[in-house]
Amino acid sequence: MTINELAREYEGQYNSLCAKLDGLKPLLCIYSGEDLFLLRKRLKIYYDMACECKRVSSLLSCYYDEEGYHG
Repeated sequence: MTINELAREYEGQYNSLCAKLDGLKPLLCIYSGEDLFLLRKRLKIYYDMACECKRVSSLLSCYYDEEGYHG
């Protein structure tokens, strides 16, 4: 697997997590109490994971753009 393929894998995971977030957000208006708390916790975890996937994807995509690379 190349670095660019790995970057695309992370981008795909980012997109999957964003889709999960979009699917769960409408439930914020429906849930209450403990269920709402757990939903918010899950949304936060998915959001953090999505941000990390996006960050890693960006880093990998730019890997060969670093100054000093003579490959």
